[in-house]
Parts: sequence; structure tokens; C-alpha cells
Amino acid sequence: MHYLRTTTGTDFEEKEPFGVKVLRTVLFFIPEANPGYRNKMHLVKEWLIEFDEKEMPYREIGLNKNGEPVLAGPDETNYGFWLDTEMKFNNFEGKEISKAEFEKIWESYFGSENKNYAF
Repeated sequence: MHYLRTTTGTDFEEKEPFGVKVLRTVLFFIPEANPGYRNKMHLVKEWLIEFDEKEMPYREIGLNKNGEPVLAGPDETNYGFWLDTEMKFNNFEGKEISKAEFEKIWESYFGSENKNYAF
């Protein structure tokens, strides 16, 4: 397992473009993959990503400019931003972190009762 800190995918704007709002309105009946992420993506300035044995993203945490978690997944309602890609560990630029560092922040977001959250 690998753990990475990266700024890849942190350029979301606070306001959605008008065209995106129109599409959401027209396609309201199609479920979203990450409904809890939509209003928080612009806050993410850094990602912590856990990779599985195949080097695919497995869990993720979005951190704000102060290094505080603002979103994480997967969970009951959010599949995950990076989990929904075909990117692997070697496709990312960033700094490797320890499992302990990742777990500490994961627990601070979800609480210790969800430390081993079953996906």
C-alpha cells in the first residue's frame, strides 16, 4: 500500500459555470456519484490518497488550505473523486506519507468507530 499527499485536482472554482447548473437541472433524475463533495470541492487544496495493492486509489481525504479535512471517501453516500478514475500511483506527483499519518487524519474526519470502514 502507498500513501500520497498531492495537489493534483485542486483547481475547482467556488461557483459552478452556468452550463453545469443547467445540465444538473435537466438531468436531476440521474444520481450523483459524490453528492457530499459538490459544495466542498473548491475548498480542497491538497489530497491524501491511499492506494491498494494494484496501485489504484482506495481511500481519499481532501484537505483545505489549513490542512484540515473537508471531505473524505468512500463513505455511505460518496464513492470518491479519485476512486472513480483509472489513475494509478505512478500517475500522480506528490510526496509519500506514512500509513499512520493518513489514518490519523481519516480518524479525525470519520471518528475512530469508522477506522476500518467497509466499502
